[in-house]
Amino acid sequence: MPIKKSRIKRSALTALAALLCHYAMAAAPWQSSQVYNAGDTVTVAGQDYRAQWWTKNQHPQQYAGPLGSGQPWLVLDPTQPPLACGNAWRAQAAYQGNAVVSRQGHNYVANWWTKGADPAVGGTQPVWRDAGICNYLADYSYTLTAQQVQPISFAGQQLTADYRIRVQLPANFQPDHAYPVVYVLDWFVVGALVTEQYQALQASGQVAPLILVGVDCPDSIDACWLRRERDYTPTYWQAEDEYLGNFDPNLRITGGGPALQAFLQNQLIPQVEGRYITNAAARGIHGTSLSGLWAADALVHHPATFGRYLINSPSLWYHDYKLVGQAQALPASQFAPVQKVFLSMGALEGSPYLEDTAGFASLLAGKQVPVSQAVFPGREHETAPLDATTAGLQATYPAQP
Repeated sequence: MPIKKSRIKRSALTALAALLCHYAMAAAPWQSSQVYNAGDTVTVAGQDYRAQWWTKNQHPQQYAGPLGSGQPWLVLDPTQPPLACGNAWRAQAAYQGNAVVSRQGHNYVANWWTKGADPAVGGTQPVWRDAGICNYLADYSYTLTAQQVQPISFAGQQLTADYRIRVQLPANFQPDHAYPVVYVLDWFVVGALVTEQYQALQASGQVAPLILVGVDCPDSIDACWLRRERDYTPTYWQAEDEYLGNFDPNLRITGGGPALQAFLQNQLIPQVEGRYITNAAARGIHGTSLSGLWAADALVHHPATFGRYLINSPSLWYHDYKLVGQAQALPASQFAPVQKVFLSMGALEGSPYLEDTAGFASLLAGKQVPVSQAVFPGREHETAPLDATTAGLQATYPAQP
């Protein structure tokens, strides 16, 4: 085995060295007296640069910057994949000069203010300059700080306002196709299961292609479990805070659900869905247990944010069933934007939880909400997620014939 690892490492280094050599040989040295047009590549001190437009006597080391910087030279790194694709171009959006968009697998940079001019159409080339092929990363993560979520220090744990976002594109991703995006809460608990179940369904053609976005927790594992009480509870409940061991009148752990709603609605969703062409009406939310409560609260109070709901084992008991009472008081018109709701439970979760979820399903049906439900035989609260994503995706995102 060590020999095999050594061979793999050596072969990778050999390929990288060949790639570096190829790029070094392909780019000619920069000359101050030469005119360079968009796309021309030069080398200075072992570093490659590509001209973004016509330039002469502008030294690449002094006049280089990223896409949209206004600099004539772009630094190239042959060890990296093609440049990441910018936000998807939209006909209804206005763009300032040096704005970067992606269209049909290429990045384009605006030469001046523009609206409605398609970068991929030949007649608009004076408006947009082609910055070359870009890369749609199939699976990547980044950290985003929520502006309205309150960091908390409690019981030796630091509950930050940072969220680790995981984005997974469907197989055979097509940049000009409008995909539904499903936002998955509790990613640190269910992320691996969701990924496995979705990929199996997609590979077998049982569900529509989706973009998955995991909302993950970068804090310590103990802090992440405590953050669930902060992030997924829609209201402050003193009894729950005291159950958690908090008797400080100046500190509230529960009731942070509205702040998380603001984070998704105002920060995360616009960022993700600005980058890709998406089907906003079919946007989905996936929640389990406490995050299932959060999803149910979004359904009741913010039904236009998500069109489809995958809710497993929701903690409807929270705050003495306050959310259920609020839902009962609302008119059916409140739920008009909702396309589909799927509720699920493990058969061994017992009473009153099975009756709670069944009653909530009946309540929604009475409001003319398209709702379906499932109870998984032999599953408890902890094991219901083993089946929940498969059943939920088949119900809410079935493959189109």
